[in-house]
Amino acid sequence: MFYFGWVFLKGFSFSSGTRTGSDVYLSRNGEQHAKMFSMRWLLSWILLFSAPVHATESWWTFHESYHHPGGGDWYMGTDNSEAILAWGESYVMSGLTAMFRANPDPYWLDRLARHADAALALRDDVRGVTDYRGVSAACWQNTHYQPEDQAYCYVVHSGMIATPMAEFARLVSAEKLENELAYDGQTFGEKAAAYQSAAEAVVAAHDDQWNEAGYYIFRSDASFLTYAGVDLPLNQSNAMGRLLLVLYDLTGETEYRRKAEALGERFKEQLNAYRWNYWGGSYSGNGEDVSHAAINVDFAAMLAARGLVFTYADMVGFSDTFMNHVYIDDGTFSDFVGGGPTNSSSYRPQVGRWLRLTPWRTSVYTAVRDLYETHYVATSSSASMLLSWGLLAEFELKHCEHFFYHVDWYDPDPANEGDFRSATAYGGNILTRPVTLSKPCMIPLHVEMEQRITVGQWDGDQYHRLATWQPQTGRRFIPYEPKWPFVYHDGGVLFQFADPKFTGEGVRVQESVGLLAPSITSSPPTIGSIGEPVSYAATGEGDAPFWWSLATFPTGARVDRGTGVVSFVPTAPGTYAFTLALDNDAGRAEQPFEVVVEPEDTGGPDTGDSDTDVDDTGSKETGDTDEEEPKPEESSCGCRGGGQGWLLLFPPLWWIRRFSRTGEGERLREHT
Repeated sequence: MFYFGWVFLKGFSFSSGTRTGSDVYLSRNGEQHAKMFSMRWLLSWILLFSAPVHATESWWTFHESYHHPGGGDWYMGTDNSEAILAWGESYVMSGLTAMFRANPDPYWLDRLARHADAALALRDDVRGVTDYRGVSAACWQNTHYQPEDQAYCYVVHSGMIATPMAEFARLVSAEKLENELAYDGQTFGEKAAAYQSAAEAVVAAHDDQWNEAGYYIFRSDASFLTYAGVDLPLNQSNAMGRLLLVLYDLTGETEYRRKAEALGERFKEQLNAYRWNYWGGSYSGNGEDVSHAAINVDFAAMLAARGLVFTYADMVGFSDTFMNHVYIDDGTFSDFVGGGPTNSSSYRPQVGRWLRLTPWRTSVYTAVRDLYETHYVATSSSASMLLSWGLLAEFELKHCEHFFYHVDWYDPDPANEGDFRSATAYGGNILTRPVTLSKPCMIPLHVEMEQRITVGQWDGDQYHRLATWQPQTGRRFIPYEPKWPFVYHDGGVLFQFADPKFTGEGVRVQESVGLLAPSITSSPPTIGSIGEPVSYAATGEGDAPFWWSLATFPTGARVDRGTGVVSFVPTAPGTYAFTLALDNDAGRAEQPFEVVVEPEDTGGPDTGDSDTDVDDTGSKETGDTDEEEPKPEESSCGCRGGGQGWLLLFPPLWWIRRFSRTGEGERLREHT
């Protein structure tokens, strides 16, 4: 899978074109301003841990968060003079790609196309503006960081803005969505070609800044920059490195790969126990801040996904850095990769951009999830938080049920299922039975603690720290780590609550009342007519919240993610294949069906001839219509609660398809 995590600095003395710990916000009245606030292709050979598993809570949270400011407009129409595109809009676009990878609904790519088109309209060569050299290039100039408003295009800005555009093209190709219609009547295929061309032009605009030693430099003739002619900080070069890798995926041109590998080798050479400095070089102090560091981790994961530069062991090393040096407890995170000061408002939220490490350590996911559920609401106007919710959606884990190692717990009312049990001694234990020991899951727990608790997983020899929780009452998640698949008792993997200050009553944990996976209870249609809407109000059962999607569908078919209403207008005779899916946090149900559309009776003799290839009509790339897809209406947040719906919706909505073929999807599916 592919991803983005990014740098932003404010007021850098060397005029780097980034914002130190800055994220771009929208105020309630829509006014744009800067506020101090920092912020997969994944490895094909470790996808055992990384497959999307179609849990739903964070999907709905992203949905709500994206549509919160301005109905999803965010920064469309704002130029990059103050780096709003680079450190705001790029996060929005990247969040949309993450959400599409989580559940490939054409709706998310259509929204991305709106943002991408708006950003391309503000590129220098499109606007007809020039930089300090008098050149109008394929980049987005900034005037905020330079004295006397000198116009300069930063490599890092170009990488940030153009990468999600290139990712659009990659996803359209991988998912075979070329015939879907975008908001303006163009096909996704036409959009993809335009975005790929634009991304290639952006890279070419910075070719003069490439040093064959394996990095980019600040332009040497930009004398107004403090570091003119000097090599860029690691994360700034690596931001462009990610774009190079996606373009290599799209074009197969080895020059893109060569440069990306060179950047990766340079980064790897400067690691010290998987810690590093902002500028590189010999490691010192606490290293790079966690916000800028996220871009380097992303880049390393992208390289590793392609079998380039970084190995499985390397990625485990990065994951250990996060869990051992960055993560302190559920509310405390270090500001730097090597530890040191904690909980800066500029940096703590940015740990969400480290979620690409989830395949190597499930604990990374639950650490971020616990933090975000407690401290960062869905209605925030922070673009980097939106991206983090997108990554939480992409990597969301199915829930697994816990049970108690009974000798460690006191049950005050054994007849009352669902009450709280109290640990009777230091080291109270619970267990879970993963559906498959080789796949991760997470245990949702409602806990009451008066003292600090550390949770560990038993591997048959020792406990491995998974989480540390502050005194609290509320929900927390325990990750099951497949790297320690030791079955201890009654088919369950063992987890310990370590309370070093136990003085009587320990942690209290609510009993599980079971997890009910979804099932689809309705019968689908089987016959349709040319030009007539085919509508299916699907119903289902299980634990809410639900998320309906289409894993297989003909071009133009949609399902309302909240109500389960499938809608489609066939334009030709044939057999149209569908696979309807219903997800909740406990599992997934699928219902394959076919709709047969007979040729129209023209009243003439039946010759048996047809212009339609029946075998093609059931695929995503056929069965399209000449009519422009209308804009979908948004499901209200009330859609979380219901598993059924009877609304007859048309025209068709832009809703959802299962993550199955987004490039990595074929490799991922066997692990889901």
